[in-house]
Amino acid sequence: MYNIICLVRVQMGTVLVDMLSLGNNRKRKPKALYAGLVLFVLGMGSLAFFYSLMIGKGLLMFNSIELLPALMMAVTSIVVLFTTAFKVKGTIFGFKDYDMVMSLPVSTGGIVASRLILLYSLNMVFVCIVMIPMMIAYSILTKPDILFYVFGLILMLALPLIPIVVASIFGTIIAYAASKFRYSSLVSIAVSFGLLIAIMGISFMTGDTGRELVDLSKALTNKVNAIYPLANLYSLAINNYDIMALFTFLAISLFGFLLYSILVGKVFKKVNTLIMTGKSRSNYRIGELRQSSPIKALYIKEIRRYFSSPIYVLNTGFGIVMLTIAAIALIFVDLEKLTGDPQLALLIKNSGPVFIAFCLSTTCTTAASISMEGKSLWIIKSLPISAKSIFISKIAVNLSVAAPALLDALIIGIILKYDLIRIFYLITTTIVIAIFISLLGLVVNLKFPNFNWTTEAIVVKQSASSMIAVFSGMGIAGILFLLVTVIPSANLPYLIFLGLMVIANIALYRILITWGSKQFTQLY
Repeated sequence: MYNIICLVRVQMGTVLVDMLSLGNNRKRKPKALYAGLVLFVLGMGSLAFFYSLMIGKGLLMFNSIELLPALMMAVTSIVVLFTTAFKVKGTIFGFKDYDMVMSLPVSTGGIVASRLILLYSLNMVFVCIVMIPMMIAYSILTKPDILFYVFGLILMLALPLIPIVVASIFGTIIAYAASKFRYSSLVSIAVSFGLLIAIMGISFMTGDTGRELVDLSKALTNKVNAIYPLANLYSLAINNYDIMALFTFLAISLFGFLLYSILVGKVFKKVNTLIMTGKSRSNYRIGELRQSSPIKALYIKEIRRYFSSPIYVLNTGFGIVMLTIAAIALIFVDLEKLTGDPQLALLIKNSGPVFIAFCLSTTCTTAASISMEGKSLWIIKSLPISAKSIFISKIAVNLSVAAPALLDALIIGIILKYDLIRIFYLITTTIVIAIFISLLGLVVNLKFPNFNWTTEAIVVKQSASSMIAVFSGMGIAGILFLLVTVIPSANLPYLIFLGLMVIANIALYRILITWGSKQFTQLY
């Protein structure tokens, strides 16, 4: 047990240090980043609270408020299920420091237990961010007994256990199947985006009126109860204070998780060997040697590195996929019929540029591109090329990923019946924001690099540079929304915004080729 505790402590410490390390110096204590993490959790919790409160008010109007806890439990379980399925490779199986961990004087069962506890802890953060605000919103609307809070907190601790088990099984199957293909990463990416598109497609097909919300909540709850019997036990325990339902829920969750842990311990080494072996080619032929310019060669290297990492693509390509789906959906959807409110339809129409800006703010490959070099940084630094050329190749990858936004912007402008001037502003706004987020991500990553990561998820999703870049980009979208809202003019807000973005891009470029070049030479 002591060894397991030590392993968990080291792994959790590694995750926190990787997330909050200031630059590549892991000994420094970045208080501002700790404060930023707290603000992030509070911000996401506040969003979950207002979302739960709005849904709860809608359900309360139709005397169906008891659906709120079960609905949020179902949503949380589904999110844990889908996100964990793609965390399995890198957390339980196929993690980067597998050889080093296995060489430690710790039993295989202890290593498995520590990895599962780490996975549980990461999911519990999300569960708390969603379920605690839901309980607060529910208490405001209904004033429940004290047992609601007691049962709610106990159930919350066991809520992610079975979803983790199911997701781990599916994730292992996907990782193993993908490893047998020549382009295993592309297979994982295709499956992941397929699930994402399916989920978003379902959301587009549902309405948003009060009665439809209740019907959808009941339908979703009934469906989840039929597929996932524990959901019905959760509803009985949280709504009726059924002690037998509570103990049954806890017993099934704990027993299922314990049984899965034992099974994983028995096949841990074998599965890791199968997943990490991959597929090799046996029909290699000597072909013509191709030559290209340094920047083109670097760009090809960067783009291959990008698409070799499913988690890199999923987290930085989500915004573009969402934007493309929305643009295509507008072709087949009448906003006024969908919303049932001409004013709301007009608001959505006027918010087109803001939505594009928001999606582009999440498309930032450069915020992790320096850190992704890892311990191979010395290779690229030893090449007889300038830091500027390296920067351009990394920026070009981000612009390539964001390129579909131009076509999406054109489609959105045409479908929403913008005039030619507004379509011009829409496209130019898309261009300047894509350049801005590319430059900003690279500057921030040079300031806060991390070359000691153990899993790519830490660099791509949880590092300081990624958080700063994404939230700064969202702030830019907020500025555009503020300008459009405050200034009563059709074109002036976009002129002001474009001017500000051009100035910001020039400043960032100057910082990158001066300070950034010096900073890059000092990295190790």
